Amino acid sequence: MLVNILFLIYNISACMNNIKLVNPFELKAHEKTRFTHVLLVFAKIIFRGKLKNRLLIDEKTKTILNGHHRCWTAKKIGLKRVPCYCVDYLNDESIKVYPRRSNIPVNKSIVINMALSGKVFPYKTTHHKYTTPKFDGISLYQLWIK
Repeated sequence: MLVNILFLIYNISACMNNIKLVNPFELKAHEKTRFTHVLLVFAKIIFRGKLKNRLLIDEKTKTILNGHHRCWTAKKIGLKRVPCYCVDYLNDESIKVYPRRSNIPVNKSIVINMALSGKVFPYKTTHHKYTTPKFDGISLYQLWIK
């Protein structure tokens, strides 16, 4: 029983170490957003008064893997920070990337190179599979403060 509790505490603290508050203007997109979806995400965030989901990013390059619409919204409403789950994208084999478009091949290196080039794929080109720990969200007020 004690071993299980200690293991649970260790896993929770390890997961919390991966969650960081990052300036959204430091993050790099690798695909476009769709304006109609941005409006929906914007409305949800404002209505809730918090960011319910964190972004998934590569810690080294600050490439957004999941959360482009949340990042765009955060910039527009003036958030100073956004919650990000940081991963070692290129070396973490549990993170999978799949193409959503048959005419555009993708892999992890292509995604990172696209983000670093300043160019972006069309909307919904990639799909990342990765399980992140539960997150209850964080209030917009906390994210507006530096």
